[in-house]
Amino acid sequence: MSTWIKRGLLTVAVFLVTWVMFITYWSGANHMPDGGDVILYLLVLPAVFLLLVWGIAKGRSAMAAAAAAKAAAAAAAPPPAAAVTEPGHSPERKWTLAIVATALRSPFGADAADLLEQIKSQSVRLPLDGELVNDQGMPILAGRISDVQGEETREIYQAWQQHFPEQELTPQDNAHWRSLALAADIARELGDRLQWHPLLEEYQDAPRHRQEEVGLPHLHLLVLLPPTWSSEQRMQAARWLGEQVCQQGWPPEKLNVLPAAAGENAHPLLHLDRLVATSRDPRTQQPSPYLASSYLAMVIAAQSNLDPEIVQAWQQDKQLLQGAQSIGKSPAEAAAGLILADTTQALAMGTTDPVLLHRASLGRHEQSVDQARRVPGDLLIQLAQGALRDAAIVPDQLALLVSDGDYRASRTDEIMKLGYAVLPELDLGSQCVKLGASCGSAGLATALSALVLAHAATDDSDQPSLCVCNEDAHQRAVVALSRAPAIAATPAPVSDSAASTATPASPVTASATV
Repeated sequence: MSTWIKRGLLTVAVFLVTWVMFITYWSGANHMPDGGDVILYLLVLPAVFLLLVWGIAKGRSAMAAAAAAKAAAAAAAPPPAAAVTEPGHSPERKWTLAIVATALRSPFGADAADLLEQIKSQSVRLPLDGELVNDQGMPILAGRISDVQGEETREIYQAWQQHFPEQELTPQDNAHWRSLALAADIARELGDRLQWHPLLEEYQDAPRHRQEEVGLPHLHLLVLLPPTWSSEQRMQAARWLGEQVCQQGWPPEKLNVLPAAAGENAHPLLHLDRLVATSRDPRTQQPSPYLASSYLAMVIAAQSNLDPEIVQAWQQDKQLLQGAQSIGKSPAEAAAGLILADTTQALAMGTTDPVLLHRASLGRHEQSVDQARRVPGDLLIQLAQGALRDAAIVPDQLALLVSDGDYRASRTDEIMKLGYAVLPELDLGSQCVKLGASCGSAGLATALSALVLAHAATDDSDQPSLCVCNEDAHQRAVVALSRAPAIAATPAPVSDSAASTATPASPVTASATV
């Protein structure tokens, strides 16, 4: 009824306005209208105007109906082919590698499980460092490892460099040698763990011309050192660390130092994801992680930020945790390492029910989160959802979230948004560990240390864990870890025939698709 009233009022208004306008015009002009004028101006003209208004309304309704029909058809149409083949849904995203062993160096010890418990109980506190001061000359909080043999490492390394005249001897600061010393400690510890390989003794005892028949796999060594080092420095140090591994008993001819050690400064989890991506032939059907693929890799990351220049730069950028400022980051040093293998080899090397490293999801903030007024949580949420989907893990199954983040509000805000959106059942107060806040910032070494802590959590609880890296100003990464599925019988060690037919994976040179 209201529609007809509106239309009637509009009709009356149009006729009334038209009549008043023309009668007023005729009176002012002393014009006596005849019958034609009355019909044309007082009847036909307002009727045409009403028809024009009606036509415009009908046209607009038709256009709106057509647009709605087009949108409905698009929504009902099947997704394009590109959406089906996106990386998150490819079979390769289901691939995993088993973690055979881990090693850790932190300001609060070298035992990952013990450090995890200390952080969860909030019993660790960074001390004031007498060697590092701010621009007011006051000591700052720092994570220093007390027993680092920096000077001894410098002497050993420079003596080794003398055997290579083509390598340039360049003077380095104390933080450089502390980073290298920490990496050497990890290399020796993990190198000693390699002695558990069931084929190593047989390989060493075999005549040289029969050694390849044993089937001992190549060890792919990936060394991640501070991004401020040059490519030549990183590659030289990686070769030297490879010698440290071989001194523990691993055959030098079975060691392959990956060129990614001197490549671009990618995120540590991207390097690990590339190892998973190149660990097997994509043309080979791998329905189970227990199929022998004879893949063995070692990853080492070390970095020392105990450098006055770094402290000064952080203070200028207002990123340094100091004085009454309760947000920021503290310089620290750390090192971490992992041995990765196919699951059959992991079991043969004595790792019962190994923890699996799944594919990582990585992304990047175009704008530095340190400069943004408000940090959106969408990127980290999407990465976490992708990592859990690839690992086939239900969020409710997670036992712990480990982050390399620190006290800065932007990092905390991201983790809170991630928890609310993806992990609503996870208690961020007791089931979230922020390694950067507890042990200080050691760059890429903190990121890999967070992964080692996540491994310790899964290894202890048998429940999946999630490693989230959001300490960097731009890069974001998420990876899930879970216990390998149980099988009826323990797989036998890698046989001579199976291992001898396997070819070692090629060095990592291409970017992974994430």
